[in-house]
Parts: sequence; structure tokens; C-alpha cells
Amino acid sequence: MDSRGMTSEEWLGVIEAMDSVEPYYDRVNGLITLGLADKWRRDVAARAGPEDVVLELGSGPGSFARHLASKKIYCVEPSRHLADVSRKSLPHEQVTVIRGVGETIPLAEESVDKVFCSFSFRDFRDRPKGISEMFRVLRPGGEVFITDVAKPPSGPMAKLLDIHVRHMVPVLARIAVGPDVRALWDRNPYRTFAETYDAFGFTAVYEGLLKDRGFSEVGTEFLRMKGATMTRGRKPWKSTYS
Repeated sequence: MDSRGMTSEEWLGVIEAMDSVEPYYDRVNGLITLGLADKWRRDVAARAGPEDVVLELGSGPGSFARHLASKKIYCVEPSRHLADVSRKSLPHEQVTVIRGVGETIPLAEESVDKVFCSFSFRDFRDRPKGISEMFRVLRPGGEVFITDVAKPPSGPMAKLLDIHVRHMVPVLARIAVGPDVRALWDRNPYRTFAETYDAFGFTAVYEGLLKDRGFSEVGTEFLRMKGATMTRGRKPWKSTYS
């Protein structure tokens, strides 16, 4: 597991961890982000317009997609369980949930206007391949938005976030789910989150990947309270990537 991806075995472990926390997903995320997770999602979702065709990769139980107001939304989710959960909770006339992975997106070339990865890009098996696929399915002028927990390269904020993710998040998750659920866990699944965060690269790494794959106007900005970042890029009207 490193900044570019993970092995198939590691990836299956991530999927298993996600499945195990699904009933408590939003409750735990709200607690470990001090109530900011849903605010971050709403802020990023506002980047999509009502006439856009939108793709979300790694859509989980639909926590991000429910904030989108676009005319057509595709949610691609590798977990059968999470895909089934989101199908039941999201509006069928607006949202199509597809089982699949970001490395082989099951959509046609130049078919969407916006691509979002909301706290899911760190779980890709092959991130460079995933970015190439995002470029492929975006229409010229379309944009990609990758949101995740902030990971500053150095300094006091980096140390605080590292302590929070490594030590506080697993403890807060145990508190949020209660003793009955904890008794069923062979291993705290939020330890897996800490491992993927540790392996996840700094935003400069992914800015570089976006540029290498042909994206322009690449940059990163902090979201509220600087606890998360949004890295974005635009597919040029005339492609320079071959």
C-alpha cells in the first residue's frame, strides 16, 4: 500500500472494512470529523450544476450523492452491499447505481460533465489508472474533484492530523458503534482507515498525476476548518494527452 495504490488483497480488506461499518457510517464520520463531514460533502457537491451529468466514484452508501441536484447521476461502487444500500436510499429517477471500480469505469468516453471522488480515492487499487479513466469519461471542459482528509506534508497541523487519524479515530469509532457491535469486530475497521491515510500521498502527488494524465487548471484548496482538501482539474477542450 503506497501513494499510487495497493495490492488486490489489501483492497479486499478495505472493502470488507467498509461493509462492516455501513450501518454506522454517517454516525461515525460525523463524530470523527467533529460534524464537518457532511458540510464538506455539501460544499463540494455544490460544484455540480443542475444540467450536469455527474459521476461519483466509490459512492458508498450514498452519503455524497444525496447532496447532488444534477439531472443525471451515476454512482459507481465496488461493494455489492454498499451499492444495494444506496439503491434503496437514492432517487431512482435521478441516480443510477452501478457496481464497478474506478480503474475500469463502465461508462462511455466523454459521457459526463463532472467526476467526484468523495473520501474514496485513497481506496483505489491503481490511482494513476483511475485518473486516466476519469479523463476518458469526462467531456472536454469537464472537471474532476477529489476530496479527502487533509494531509499536510509537515508542520504542527500535519502532526495533529496524524495523531487524530492514528489514535483518536479508532477510539471514537468504537464509542460511536457501541459495545454490541464492538464485540463482533475481529479488528477495528477504522484501523484500516488509518492505514490507507498513512499510505495516501500528499496533494502534490495527485496534482502531478492529474497533470500527467492531461488535466489542466489543477489545484488544491482546503475545505472548512482545513480538515479536508479538494483537488481539482479540468479536461481541456482540446486534449493534449496521448
